[in-house]
Amino acid sequence: MKLTILIACFNEKATILKAIEEAKELNIDKEIIVIDNNSTDGTRQLLEGLKDDKSLKIILHSQNMGGGYSTLEAISLAQGDYFYSPGADLEYKMEDVYKMIDKLEKEDLDAVFGSRLLGRNDISIYGLIKERPYWLGTIITTFLINILFRKNLTDIIGTSLIKVSTLRALNCKTGADSYVFELTSRLCKNGCRIGEAPVWYQPRTHEEGKTTTAILMIPAIMLILKVKFFG
Repeated sequence: MKLTILIACFNEKATILKAIEEAKELNIDKEIIVIDNNSTDGTRQLLEGLKDDKSLKIILHSQNMGGGYSTLEAISLAQGDYFYSPGADLEYKMEDVYKMIDKLEKEDLDAVFGSRLLGRNDISIYGLIKERPYWLGTIITTFLINILFRKNLTDIIGTSLIKVSTLRALNCKTGADSYVFELTSRLCKNGCRIGEAPVWYQPRTHEEGKTTTAILMIPAIMLILKVKFFG
């Protein structure tokens, strides 16, 4: 099987069915794992209605375990060669995975980050933070990764495509929302080959449920430093 797609969700009633449909439409040998973290807005009921769909593996948690835990769980179940987790909120275009797979295979990479900033000359860092303050966490943590591990990445918090064998070898443990920072740090520390590909991105507004990633900045920085200096 080529691709494992994780669609993790919490209170995504408005978009979950569309996200699943877009995943199904991908013309690639795949499996789709949907994990609900005890949604309270009706998302769970929608997923219960899909339990007879043999093309889906649906997991309903009785409590909110967090996005990181959902990712670790899906990695343990994955049967694909590559792991892709675009989210359930439609902020990314599902079909961008094609260009990410193409880059990974042509350049013999272990991981490809879908960057929301790569090739964007129409906005400055200052303008981005002024317009969307929640980007501060992305800017700072990406900068720190680049300094500590001598990389030149533009966005470590976007979506990603990673070899399942690589993910399992890294053996990340962080189940909280700061999982991505452990993952990126371990990819860098272990000398994994990382590339980036530009992806379409349409952020939700705060009214639609967008949360700021800036509040994760302190634990994220601590986690990055821990991996860098203590393994």
